[in-house]
Amino acid sequence: MLVTLMEPSGRSVGRVLSALALLLGLSCHDAAFPGRLDASDPDGGGDGGGNDAAVAVDEALFQEALALYDGALYPGALAKFEELLAGYPDSRRHDNAGYLAGRCRYALFDYAGAIAAFAELQRSHPASPFTDEARYFSGRSRLALADYVGALEDFRAAVVADPAGVYADNADYYVGRTCYEAGDLATAVVELGRFEVERPASTFLDNARYYLGRSYFDQRSYTAALGPLERVRLAPESTYLDDATYYLGRSHYALAERQAALVEFDRLLADFAASQYLDNALYYEVRIARDDGDCAAARVVLEELAARFPGSPYVARAQSYLVAGGC
Repeated sequence: MLVTLMEPSGRSVGRVLSALALLLGLSCHDAAFPGRLDASDPDGGGDGGGNDAAVAVDEALFQEALALYDGALYPGALAKFEELLAGYPDSRRHDNAGYLAGRCRYALFDYAGAIAAFAELQRSHPASPFTDEARYFSGRSRLALADYVGALEDFRAAVVADPAGVYADNADYYVGRTCYEAGDLATAVVELGRFEVERPASTFLDNARYYLGRSYFDQRSYTAALGPLERVRLAPESTYLDDATYYLGRSHYALAERQAALVEFDRLLADFAASQYLDNALYYEVRIARDDGDCAAARVVLEELAARFPGSPYVARAQSYLVAGGC
């Protein structure tokens, strides 16, 4: 079972680019590869040795693979990294190549292969400086495969391996996010709430606030959901703004605060033309009008819903709600 996670990796990109960034494992912290792998570093991050001739050959092979990796030519890069791994077990680049081989497989959506590559890196190079990155991307791979137990173990291990590492806040966020995806909402509330307090400078802060709000909402703790969903707006470029706005409306509606809900649904319709929740919002505006006893207004909104989203399941649901209410 594959889980598609629409996770923005930065606040200023669109939703489609955000999804692509998530799937490729890129974040605001992540260039093509971490700085410790810079081609100008002749010693690399490895712990191997080797004679000068072998070093020259394996270094050239590594640089060739790295150029392909930087160009997002992952199949070719993977072949070169694996050639180095098999042919030069004592290379000072051996752990670098092992890590990037795993990253290639992750980028190619070969999550099981990525998990195996990262595990082999940890087995063959237990002192590698890439341990935290390997555990992070192993966790991301396991999360994509809905292996929530394994993902949690990896994310927590990534933070422990290097609490100040380039992926430490990412991994810490995904601890809470994994709990949410697994349906462990109570633990998600604890972990995401802790993240908000402990990592206020993280670029995943708006993500954490959104899923904290969703964790409360999904537990029907609607009042508790309002605060974190409101705080998503503290990041004005967050790609979760429309989602948060919609669930603010839903929370207010569940609390019978219909006018506050209407404000949020109106804001969603006015400010987020590309939101996936537009038909949902119109449906709830139909309900609000009917709940207020204004059948004529409810019919007007229903007509707009049917005209703009003729294939939406919310058209029939809105019609049924009006009929049930005597409109």
